[in-house]
Amino acid sequence: MKRALRIFRVLLCLVLIPVCALAQVNPKEYQVKAAFIYNFVKFVEWPGPLAVSKQSSINICIIGSNPFGEAGRQIFERASTPALQLNLVQVKSSAAATSCHIAFISRSEEGKLADILADLKKSPVLTVSEIDDFASRGGIVGFVTDDNKVKLIVNTGAATTAGLRVDAQLLEIAMQVLRQ
Repeated sequence: MKRALRIFRVLLCLVLIPVCALAQVNPKEYQVKAAFIYNFVKFVEWPGPLAVSKQSSINICIIGSNPFGEAGRQIFERASTPALQLNLVQVKSSAAATSCHIAFISRSEEGKLADILADLKKSPVLTVSEIDDFASRGGIVGFVTDDNKVKLIVNTGAATTAGLRVDAQLLEIAMQVLRQ
């Protein structure tokens, strides 16, 4: 387990090197969050035909305002490989996000969060946000800032309901794991 955790940390650092080079407009916090999201593709298992290994393209959708900006799009383009294209896609509704592997729910959608999570609850979509108490409100991965560091709270119960499995290596680095 310790070896796997070290590998994950090395991968995260390797992603952050090109991410930092791209940063001109977006704050470092969103570079780190983009790197985490990129790594979620490797440490979350989607069901059957949606498995990453069976895809040539993964949509990382943003519901609401885009805090990643153009630099975020470039981050995911650079992280893409010939075998797997990572696309950052802006969607207007949670219904449109059901075709995504990952849905980042922006702070701008906090007032609609209950409806968005209800729409996505049983869809195999990894929901991610920085909205306060996101994971305890039914989201799967919540970003929190603690001691000026981006950390994760993971709700494995919500992941299971969505048909997703979160790898133990990702759970090990989470600040908190909820099983509701």
